[in-house]
Amino acid sequence: MKREKERIRGMRHFDCINYINLDCEKGMCALDKVIVPIDGEGSEGCPRFEAAPKCGNCKNFSDPDKYGIGTCSGYEKENWAYATCGAYSCEKYAR
Repeated sequence: MKREKERIRGMRHFDCINYINLDCEKGMCALDKVIVPIDGEGSEGCPRFEAAPKCGNCKNFSDPDKYGIGTCSGYEKENWAYATCGAYSCEKYAR
């Protein structure tokens, strides 16, 4: 259980594959069907947290700066990418 808590520390509902965005302040957990905040109190990931496919979770993403802008090396030509960018349809996304 302690290991599980370590895994989700720092992750928010917003970073979970089961998160459905509703507006700029809140979303919904697709598993529990409850409203959850994007940030602040109550935004921490739950034990069923599963990381959403985002550039920052990809093995081809590296060297992010303090703004979360890093390098994507998954394609023939390296380019910059935002860590928070959704990679749901990226053909080079790799965990």
